[in-house]
Amino acid sequence: MSVSSTVPEVRRLKLSSGLELSFRFLSRGSRRAVVLVHGNLSSSLIWEDLMPGVPEVFDVVAPDLRGFGDSGRMPVDATRGLGDFATDVLELLASLRYDSYVLVGHSMGGGVVLQALLEAPRSVKVEKVVLVDPVSPYGFGGTKDEFGTPCYDDYAGSGAGLVVKYNPDFIKFLKARYTGTDHPSAPANVARTFFADDYVVSENLMDKLLEMLFSAEVGEGNYPGDYVESPNWPYVAPGSRGVLNAMSPKYLRLRGILNLASKPPILWIHGTKDMIVSDNSPLDIAVLGLAGYIPGYPGPDKFPPQPMIRQIRSFLDEYASRSGTYERVFIEGAGHTPFIEKPKEFMRKFTDFIG
Repeated sequence: MSVSSTVPEVRRLKLSSGLELSFRFLSRGSRRAVVLVHGNLSSSLIWEDLMPGVPEVFDVVAPDLRGFGDSGRMPVDATRGLGDFATDVLELLASLRYDSYVLVGHSMGGGVVLQALLEAPRSVKVEKVVLVDPVSPYGFGGTKDEFGTPCYDDYAGSGAGLVVKYNPDFIKFLKARYTGTDHPSAPANVARTFFADDYVVSENLMDKLLEMLFSAEVGEGNYPGDYVESPNWPYVAPGSRGVLNAMSPKYLRLRGILNLASKPPILWIHGTKDMIVSDNSPLDIAVLGLAGYIPGYPGPDKFPPQPMIRQIRSFLDEYASRSGTYERVFIEGAGHTPFIEKPKEFMRKFTDFIG
């Protein structure tokens, strides 16, 4: 095995938009590539340990999305949903000119991968898709059933206002690169929610998590974004800029995938202890309202917790009913990052699927 097959190198590509995109690259001389897309407040660094384990019949590409990691700081137009991120990734893949790609998306990256699938030109052939604890295809926040029906017409309860108004300390700590743990909103404490409650986060892993968190561009154009006031609980609705608004159901529209003529097989891998993407997520404003943390909660009839798992399952069931195929794998005891928490189980399922 050559050194180049085990040690990723960092490359940069200037896109047509002017954005300089950074990506980790592992060359094995293949004509097929696995593309690893990270989630919110993360970077390609999260895939560092997984990359060498990808079967050697593939090259491996792991981009830093705009505003994260070492990529450029260009703002995010949330009215395109996750389209800005997907466009950047697709331009990178078109420039690399592989015969085919396996797209892998974690958390928000799952939404980016689906958006890329929806927008992929003929020059980018998607062979298979892997969704790892993905964001719901109906976005994050403000919906009340498995079909993504909004609780309010203005999509109140989703978008950047949930952080700007209700957790401003987290933004302050991000900007200050605060490494302490003496506040509930300290980045180190937030990072621990990525994992199952009984998973021990090593000092080295925490350093890596904080490095990724602190690499994020913080502001109205990036993370978390802007917001508008709303007459509807919790009195904030999505603005038009930034990462969290891009994941609002107001803008994230992925149902077009169900109408694609060519549907690649999908593998959905999910940790059974994931509390970030779940039907009762502690990051869901409705869950906080039910617990009495946010005043004025209108009750579960009007604003129930978002059934994220049910939404993903229903969406993929419909994908299968329209000539697609998918496989569901729940990894017992893993949280939001099964490829870190249960790497052997994850890699067995992952490599079986991609071939």
